[in-house]
Amino acid sequence: KRMSNRMAHNIYQILPYLAAVLFVLSGCAGGEPTENDSAFELRRDSLIHYFSEMDHISTYTTITAKLVRGEEIENALVELDSLFGEPRGNMFWMYPSLAMYLHTKPVLPEDVRKRYRDLWRTYTSDRGDTENHWVMYYATLYLAAQEWPDEPGDRWYTGKSSSENMQEAEEWLIEWMRITTTIGQGEFDSPHYMAIFLAPVFLLYEFAEDPVMKRRAELMIDYMMTDFAVEYLHGNYCGAHSRDMIPTAIDPLSSAMTAFGWLFIGDTEFSASGWALGPALSSYRLPEVIYHIATDRSEPYVHLERKRLRNVIRFGDELNPPVYKYTYMTKDFALGSLAGGIAQPIQQHTWDVTFVSDKPNNTIFTIHPYYSEYEVGKFFPEPLKILLDGISRVRPKYQDPNKWVGSSPYTQTMQHQNAIIVLFDIDEGVSHQHINGFFPKTLDRRVEDESGWIVCEGGNVYIGYYPLKPYEWIEEDINWRLRSYDRRNGLILEVVSQDDYESFEEFREVMAGREVVVEDAGELLRVRYTTTGGDELDFTYDGARVLNGAVVDFATDYLFRSRFMEAKVGSESLRMTAGGITRDLDFKNVTIRERR
Repeated sequence: KRMSNRMAHNIYQILPYLAAVLFVLSGCAGGEPTENDSAFELRRDSLIHYFSEMDHISTYTTITAKLVRGEEIENALVELDSLFGEPRGNMFWMYPSLAMYLHTKPVLPEDVRKRYRDLWRTYTSDRGDTENHWVMYYATLYLAAQEWPDEPGDRWYTGKSSSENMQEAEEWLIEWMRITTTIGQGEFDSPHYMAIFLAPVFLLYEFAEDPVMKRRAELMIDYMMTDFAVEYLHGNYCGAHSRDMIPTAIDPLSSAMTAFGWLFIGDTEFSASGWALGPALSSYRLPEVIYHIATDRSEPYVHLERKRLRNVIRFGDELNPPVYKYTYMTKDFALGSLAGGIAQPIQQHTWDVTFVSDKPNNTIFTIHPYYSEYEVGKFFPEPLKILLDGISRVRPKYQDPNKWVGSSPYTQTMQHQNAIIVLFDIDEGVSHQHINGFFPKTLDRRVEDESGWIVCEGGNVYIGYYPLKPYEWIEEDINWRLRSYDRRNGLILEVVSQDDYESFEEFREVMAGREVVVEDAGELLRVRYTTTGGDELDFTYDGARVLNGAVVDFATDYLFRSRFMEAKVGSESLRMTAGGITRDLDFKNVTIRERR
């Protein structure tokens, strides 16, 4: 009936349906099962088992796992009754509770189903204020309206009818997909929040009855999983991140997306996240081409991305200015960075080097621990005079001088392959006028050479770190903190695979012989450095980035560009190529085309 109404309204709307039917008939959706598919089933079962055995806590996730396995059903229903008595969390209630309901509905007694349905009338969920909140909110509202159709507004907390709720949710979801595939994601490449984006879209893929919405969800899962795969390295979500949590910034293998890597790619140790259970229960299987993108590190590559700022409310003339990313990936490490400045408030992770290691805390990075009314006022609508206190209650580390995540308008970077220059020019009077550097104690070696270089060894890499200004070491539980108090500051870092050198001592000697030219006078802060590969980097704060005599221009009409994937600004499409397979995602026509 819904399809007929749409065709009557506008004949053009029939095209995506025909495309969806033709795609299924053509057999392009799947192909032969791969070796990873078989291993996926084992990992999937072990994840369900893991959550079903968690008797010490009661959540919608653990209850889902128990009901899916058909074990301890009576106990699970008692736990569910308790959760129904005190719904909370807004969209963080909507997603896990509806995922539980849809995945386990056949075993839920009728009275339990009726009681859950009534919660969508009595419990008022807030929509939230960030992109991941809205995806959760609208994906679940869409599915709830589909589950209980043709009901009036007094049966919903929104006061709107089932059809009105579904229309609002559908329009928002389609517009989010359009924005993401034309100017980029706003909360991009987060080791934590990418999982929160993916989980509700997996639910939409699994349960949407409309074949076009189901296909749109599949396209978005492919899109986001490819975005993840190209910066994935043995469980680590590498590169710069719009948002990161402090625990995952200092220990990359502890993130929710590590669990997605373990589940769908399988090249890391067991990792569990509640956000991965719904995807594990879905019928989605990772396309072979994305698996190859995530695992082929036979040759180093540069990956460029253009994302966007979240909506700028104050202190700017453009709603969603572009954000430029640079990632250099090898089999042993990844070095990644944003160009600098404020791309996302509070939890930004501007740059780091992450290396493969069997030890935790396998990363080195620096941060200016900035906070201000300006930063939060740029993105949040509340009155400026109450914003800082409000944010600090939710994020108590926000004003902490020792914090490990955050943006700063006084940070700028220049990266070329395995080398980066990071410069700081912090205004007088700004909150916290020092920089912090994270050096894990799990490094095999950390040596201060008389040349000024700090030379490190960890995993299968050697790292040279050149601080531009005096510093001190502060010993902490899991790391050494490099702290430098000069407001005009910076560093040079170069990272290499151990395979490229005979020994640590050889690398140390090579780094000690590198020429570094620093000009710091008046308004000028300029660094010139020639890498071990012979490339000349010339970087002036608030000025030009010059590589081998040519000015680097960030402006690009590509959202993604590397050996594995390509997408142009405004295209609403993505081409991925790996393992002899090319897969094209077309969001305008809601189609997927794959060829070998």
